Amino acid sequence: MAVGTPSSPLGIRIVATATYLPGTPVTSEEVDLKAKLKQGTCEKRLGIRSRHFAGNMLTSEMAVHAARKALAAANWNADDLDLIVSASAVMEQWIPTQGILIQRQLGLADKGTPVLDINATCLSFLSALDVISYPLSMGRYRRVLVVSSEKPSQALDWETLEVCGNFGDGAAAVLLEQDTSGESQILSALFEAWSEGARTCELRAGGTLIDARSDPEAIRKGAVFQMDGIGAYKLAAKHFPRFLRTLMESANITLKDVSAIVPHQASATALDHLRRLSRVPKDKIIDIYAEVGNQVSASMPVALHQAIEQGRLKRGDIALLVGTAAGITLGGMALKY
Repeated sequence: MAVGTPSSPLGIRIVATATYLPGTPVTSEEVDLKAKLKQGTCEKRLGIRSRHFAGNMLTSEMAVHAARKALAAANWNADDLDLIVSASAVMEQWIPTQGILIQRQLGLADKGTPVLDINATCLSFLSALDVISYPLSMGRYRRVLVVSSEKPSQALDWETLEVCGNFGDGAAAVLLEQDTSGESQILSALFEAWSEGARTCELRAGGTLIDARSDPEAIRKGAVFQMDGIGAYKLAAKHFPRFLRTLMESANITLKDVSAIVPHQASATALDHLRRLSRVPKDKIIDIYAEVGNQVSASMPVALHQAIEQGRLKRGDIALLVGTAAGITLGGMALKY
């Protein structure tokens, strides 16, 4: 168990955020129809009304849409960026990395702008924010784009409701810069991994585990996401109360100091568990699950954008970013926006 707490707050400022939701919303009634379920089943059992499916749109294209919106909001140009970080669970292709594809579509193919890809499944955005905070706060980079983009609709198991009804596609971009004023800071960060849950969430194809040339059928089956939702939830819930206490102690804050809790939108059950555990007013928890579903790594930055846009997180406020991911891993960060 390791506590990733900075010896002093790190001066990082979120300059702008943006999201991109592809196409038109897909209702739970449409999911019921495709999954051959009784109308109303998906919404009743999962607590989700709609989500977005990208169709033929590429993951990198969604990322670029979100990035351009964030750049416009910050009044930055793409060539102002010192670094592009693609923080996603499932890339468009393995080689070259998704950061390269995003850089090219932003018109930077001949600019030499460095790229970095970070994959911590559903916690990719939070992990990227943690990793980049150190060099950014020290001045190695001035302006950084972190973008998460996911297309889980392409790997859904339509015979398992907790999979086919739970996920949605989308992207979110966050622009960062160094803050020397003390107004915006990362107060603390904490990550843990419990690999006893390694088999609870799997997408087995795409790496070197299965040889596509010798077993193409295994590749086809492995390209469908498999999840033991109950097992994943139980393991995460076992560790999360202590994890949350440790995170807040390391930041020297209490829940009364927190203006907004921005969680990974894993499921309605997971969000309900967070409400019971934290015992904070309902409006402090940013819950967008019913409208967009679990967007994997994009869930947290999409929720963060909503919190800022709706005025639920203002400059100087403290936010708690928390979540779980395949592994099972737990991640959290306390930051002053």
